[in-house]
Amino acid sequence: MSPLVLTEANLDPHPPQTAGSSGIAAYEEAHFVNEGHARVLERVGPLWAATMRWADPRALHRSAPGLVKGTSPTMRVMLMGLSVERVYLQGALSGELPGHDELVASGVRVEKSVPGAGHNVMLDNPAAFAAAVAGQR
Repeated sequence: MSPLVLTEANLDPHPPQTAGSSGIAAYEEAHFVNEGHARVLERVGPLWAATMRWADPRALHRSAPGLVKGTSPTMRVMLMGLSVERVYLQGALSGELPGHDELVASGVRVEKSVPGAGHNVMLDNPAAFAAAVAGQR
């Protein structure tokens, strides 16, 4: 049986503010739609911006607060409680994963195995991402 592989997943509510969901949710909806969307596109870099341009700014804003709020129980708690084999895959350029030791202690394998990639692993290095996921079988 193949493991469950999560890549750069939001495990905890209220992550640090970045250009992603937490940055988008910091705007009021109308302000994001009218001005914030363009500012976020400038900050995220050309690859991520290219994908974000396909989404309606209002839809991006409406999904962001839910991602920031998280779930109850948290995704971290649910992941740690699963009985299947689990892998949390990160880009090599990603910062330290909060709660790393807790995840590992619960049986989650944490790997920073996608070279040249940050949070947007699939965009930053698609071939290495595919190879890393395929290697989990």
